[in-house]
Amino acid sequence: MSRTTYIRERDLRNYQRKLKRQKEIRRMFILTGIAVVLVMAFALSYHALISHANMDLENVSYKYYTSVQIQPGDTLWNLADRYADCEHYASQEQYITEVMNMNHLDGEDIYAGNYLILPYYSTEFIQ
Repeated sequence: MSRTTYIRERDLRNYQRKLKRQKEIRRMFILTGIAVVLVMAFALSYHALISHANMDLENVSYKYYTSVQIQPGDTLWNLADRYADCEHYASQEQYITEVMNMNHLDGEDIYAGNYLILPYYSTEFIQ
């Protein structure tokens, strides 16, 4: 084997090793990038789960509906006084509007003996 051939073979092997190292380094960067993305995704989803788990359950209220028979002298305003609460409705007008829409009423006139569906809120969970 001549000296020129030996140098060329050695250069070739060195070049091949260099390419192999570059591929390994590139692969490590890609795997590290994927690992970082997975860790960030896990951290964000974990944070979302924890924030929902810490929700204050003492102040949870449930919306229910009841059927009420209208008594003589009842008005939508009296019913709003009884069933609407300021925590869930901005005003009695908003409550009355919801009642009118639910019961397909054109106006505020209601008649004794008829039934209305009324919404109300309670902290008690009814199954």
